[in-house]
Parts: sequence; C-alpha cells; structure tokens
Amino acid sequence: MFGRTYRNLQLFGHHTLAVFCRNYRKETSADHLGITFFVKNIGSSASKWKAILKKYPTLQTLKEKEVINTVEVLKKLNFNVDDIILKPTILCTGTHSLKNRYYVLKECGFNNISISLLSRYLVAMNKDVGTLKSFNHIPYDLDVIEKLRQTFTDIDIQLPDDMVCNENIELKALRQHFMSYYLQQRLNWNQNDTTKLWSAYGRIRHKSFYSVQKMIKLLSEELQFSSERISKNAFTLCADFQNVERILRDIPSIDGEDIREILHKFPKIMMSPCNALITTLKHIKDYGIKEDAVLRCLEVLTLGPDTVLERLKDLNEVEEFQVLNCNPRVLRLVHYQNKARLRLEYLNQLKVRCVSLHILSCSSDTFARFARDGEDRTRGRDIVVYLAHVLNKEVADLRNVMSRHPNWCHIPIVHVKQCYEFLLNNEFSKADIYDNMHLLLYPIKRIDEKLQLLRLPDFLQQLQLDYKDPLNKKDILALTLYLIESEYHFTGDGVWAERVGQQVENFKNLLPDFPEGLTKVCRYGTKPAAAAIS
Repeated sequence: MFGRTYRNLQLFGHHTLAVFCRNYRKETSADHLGITFFVKNIGSSASKWKAILKKYPTLQTLKEKEVINTVEVLKKLNFNVDDIILKPTILCTGTHSLKNRYYVLKECGFNNISISLLSRYLVAMNKDVGTLKSFNHIPYDLDVIEKLRQTFTDIDIQLPDDMVCNENIELKALRQHFMSYYLQQRLNWNQNDTTKLWSAYGRIRHKSFYSVQKMIKLLSEELQFSSERISKNAFTLCADFQNVERILRDIPSIDGEDIREILHKFPKIMMSPCNALITTLKHIKDYGIKEDAVLRCLEVLTLGPDTVLERLKDLNEVEEFQVLNCNPRVLRLVHYQNKARLRLEYLNQLKVRCVSLHILSCSSDTFARFARDGEDRTRGRDIVVYLAHVLNKEVADLRNVMSRHPNWCHIPIVHVKQCYEFLLNNEFSKADIYDNMHLLLYPIKRIDEKLQLLRLPDFLQQLQLDYKDPLNKKDILALTLYLIESEYHFTGDGVWAERVGQQVENFKNLLPDFPEGLTKVCRYGTKPAAAAIS
C-alpha cells in the first residue's frame, strides 16, 4: 500500500513527497499505549489489562488524552473501574457521544443504565418500546410517548392522533418523529426542511432533546439566527451547546470583532472544541501572524490545532510560501496548503515564475483559467504588500510607484524578496531602496555587475564622475538602474534574467489535454507528459 501511494505521490514532486514521508513516519512510529498506562489512569491489575489488550489490541492505538477524558466522563456518569473492565471497548467512544447517549437513554425512560446497555446503545435504539419493556429496560407502566413529549419544555408539542399510545414503533424512529414535530412547531419548518435534515445530518437522531433545545436557544437568542438561517445551517443542531457557551465566554472577540458576529458569519466554527480554538489562535500568534489574518480566513479555525501548527511550520520550508508570511491573507495558505503545494509543483514544472497567493488558493475553475490563459504574471498585490511590510510604507503609495514600470507584474515576489535582501546585505538602507524601488525587479547578477563597475575609478572616469568624491548609496542605486536600462533603451526590458526566459510560452501549447471539467482527482493539476514539456 505504501509503495503504491509513494509512486503516485512522485507525480507531484519532492515537496509533496517529503511531507507525506514525514507524516507517514510520524504515524507509524507513534508509541502504542501499554499496560502501565491503563493501570495508572484507570485502575485494576496489570494481569487483567494484559488479557484485555490481547483481546482488544485496538485499545492500544487510542490517544492518551482521549482515553483519560473518556474515563473522566464515565466516572461522572457513576461508572467505576469494574464497569470499564467489563466493557473496555467503551473507551473507543468519544466523550461527547458518551454523554449524549446516556442522556438520550434517560430521556426515553431507561432505568438502571448499565455499562453494557450504554455500550449497546445503537442496538437498544433499534428495538421497539414494547420489546424494551419486556426486557425490563423501561418500566412497564411508563408512558414513553408522554415522557418524550414532556421533555420539550420551551413549547407544548402537538402530536397526531395516530401516534398517541403507539409503542410498537422503534425507539429510534419514535424519537425522529418527535424531533420533526418539535422543529416544525418551534422553528416553523415544513416537512421538506426536516426531510433534508434527516438525509444530510442523520446523526442528529441520536442527539438528546435537551441538547437540541439548548442549542436552538443559543442560536436564536445569543447569535440572532433566524429560523431560515438555522435551516440553512442545520449542522449547528449537532453542536455541543456547552462547547458553544464556552466559546462565547472564553473567546469574547478576535481582533476586536465580537465572537457572536463571527459565529453568525461562519457557523461551522461552533463545531470545533473551544480548547482547540484557543490553541489554534495561540499557534497563529506565536508565528507572528496578526489576528486580523484570522478574520480573512475563518476556515482555518475549523482545522485541528496540530494540523495548523504543522502547516505553519511548513510555511517556512517553501520559499514561495515564506515570502507571503506578512500577507494578511497568509492563513489561506495554511487552510489550503495541500492544494497550494500541488499547484506550486505543477506550475514549477511548466516554468511559471509568477505565482500569487490568490492563484495558489483560489477555486479550481479559476486556477484552470489561469493555466489555460498562459500569462505568466500577477496583479502585483503580493509584491506591494510585502514591500509595505519591510519598508514600513503604505500599500497605495508603493503601487503608484511600482506601476510606473511596465513589467513589474511579470516579476515573481520571491525574486523581489531575494533582491531586497541582497541590497540590505550590501549595506544599502531601506530609505535608499525605497527611493530606487524599481531596482528590486532586476536580476541580482546584473545588479551586482554594475555595483562592481561603480567601484572602479576608471569606470567612474568614463562616466565623467569624480572618483575622489565617493557617491552616496542612493546615487549608486540610481546609477545601477540607469546603467542596466541604458542597454535596453530604457524600455523596462532589462528585468528579464535570460533572453529565452522573458515570457513563458502559452500554456495552451503545453497542455493540449488539459481537462475541460476538473474532477476530484485532477482538480489541482497533474504532472504534464514528457512530450508536453519538452
């Protein structure tokens, strides 16, 4: 399996392959949980856990933190060590699911909820009420339908006549009917709305009624969601209301914007654990990225904090990404990093030099148009944002200056960064560079040649300059630019590093078989055939 995946990844180049290998080694080398861990954090004897792990080896692959959290929840639900030993596979169930399943059983009238019953929750929900009463899971004289109806406290649910006292229906289906009636009467939904809900978010069948009521109250009162907006974002009903309350309390704002407005704008954030959001924001801050960048890419908050951290580290491994660190939209590269890497490899194979943050993270259709049009240029946004950051100037002023050069949008931002650092290393100040900004567009080799000439007394005499009166730094850069462009009759064509590399050929000639409709498999582009790039 690894060999086949390795061969497939070779198509996308060394960067993608290196990331895969690093992640593969990390996953395969992860330490499995041992007997000592379970004895220490749960209890009982080593011999018992040895037998359990031999019978259920998958328990060793669980994460430490998840096991510890699950054990804490079980103890809060009044289950002890002996209960866990009886059904150790219960540790594979998430904490949120455990709590929710327990309270669903309580709402349905189950008495004496055992660890065995909790572990066989799905089996129990597929039984009809009469069968569950015969097994003595539910008291025989309990009116389950009336109990479920009274569970909803914010409205008095009206039930159809044929449903009253009908206990020959599966408990799962019975709860689904109640949920549909509740949503239709509480939110004024129609039958079509609830049908869409069950087809798209079937797991809400197993949400406790109490949790759904609390979530709707939060959405409508705290976040000002209308019934229509809840319908369009019905996944929010699956959220943990306690987690959402924590988000509202512990993350009151991001870069000055109220968290309520942010959650209203991008509800999917509510599905992320509050602790994960706090950790993600900390990682972003630690890497010197301002919080306003988060508001430009709220999708990054839906990623796990470990994923965000890994991708932030990877930003510094690829020069095309590293130069964009100061861009206020840099988090789009974090969110779409896998896609951006594949696109970068693809364009590098075609010798495309000008790659913008927008092209690396845009939609598949936009990227396909860029590839078909074959124009190796950007709109210059990334360049002026980078220069505004390093020179402490306004973006608008820099664009006005840079736009005077006819070819400035044809120069890759990576080259601008390398040229800027080259001039700094040669002891030119930021002010000197700002006064001669267009020089950043020119090949470093050509700049260095002219700087060397300007150090020669004989050459200065040819220019009728007094070599005894040294030039200031600003004038040296101005002369360098003058000398380069004089060879090209001041047309601006001196920016091209090589004659053969002035413009990349039209991509239509390079990609005769570029797919018209991009599929999931090739939407980021694939390596062109050898004949196409020869």
